[in-house]
Amino acid sequence: MDKRVYFDTNAFRAIGKALENAALSADLRDRVLVSPLSAFEALSQLCTTQGEEVLRQIQAIHNWVDPKRAGLLPWPDDALGITGFGKKVMDADFTQRMQTAFNVCLAADSVESLKEEACKLRVVMDAMKLKFAQNFGRLLKAAKTEASKRENSKEEATRQGVPATDWFSNAWFQGIVNRLGVDPNSRSIAEIESTFNAYREFERVKLLTALANENYSPEKHGNDLLDAEQLVYLGSPELHFLTCDKGFARVEQSAQATRIIIVSPNDLSEREKVETQLRKVTDQGKS
Repeated sequence: MDKRVYFDTNAFRAIGKALENAALSADLRDRVLVSPLSAFEALSQLCTTQGEEVLRQIQAIHNWVDPKRAGLLPWPDDALGITGFGKKVMDADFTQRMQTAFNVCLAADSVESLKEEACKLRVVMDAMKLKFAQNFGRLLKAAKTEASKRENSKEEATRQGVPATDWFSNAWFQGIVNRLGVDPNSRSIAEIESTFNAYREFERVKLLTALANENYSPEKHGNDLLDAEQLVYLGSPELHFLTCDKGFARVEQSAQATRIIIVSPNDLSEREKVETQLRKVTDQGKS
């Protein structure tokens, strides 16, 4: 199986900085895929005071993939739908619109011509984080109710503060089914848990953390909730996730944890270091 790698936003930008004036070896370019979450978040950051720097890092993608045939991963909803249930759930034109927006950015001479659209995208990203936070808030509320119910009935309420595994599995699965609008009988809970094991584990540990903190506010943890979406792609066994975020270590008990590679920003600070990391991940020997 040919291994492929994708990055979170921080790694995306770090690699863009390292490869601003240096190209990645051709054999490695074919192994790199682009997460739309990372691309969209980077594009939204054109609206910040770091806009010019971000633009250079985005445009450096010319040096690490071929933009004309760059492998753009599906939006997480489609990754869940296609890989998990064999059903495409996004608008058929979505990927093309995303590619067009990215190409406009790659051809821009300065950030000023992009700021208005970038600021609109930032609003979209913030709304997306809020939606994830609201969904998680409902899960958290249900978890507290379930824990209280079990405690009142003198049943085993929790393990390390989390409602019994069967409850969490059912609630997590139902959340995905509701999100995608798919038939819950088309796949078993066990199958979806296995396919998206890292994603499930991230959500489970996140819930554990929230239950242990009386003052936990999902809205204040929007970035964490968005990070979880990156793990959906590990449902495809050839994909590996390269990140600089140590927070992903929380899924160390997942069967997919070995496909999450956490490095320091310094490990991606130069072309040679980037190539070293990518060859380790993809098992590509030195060309």
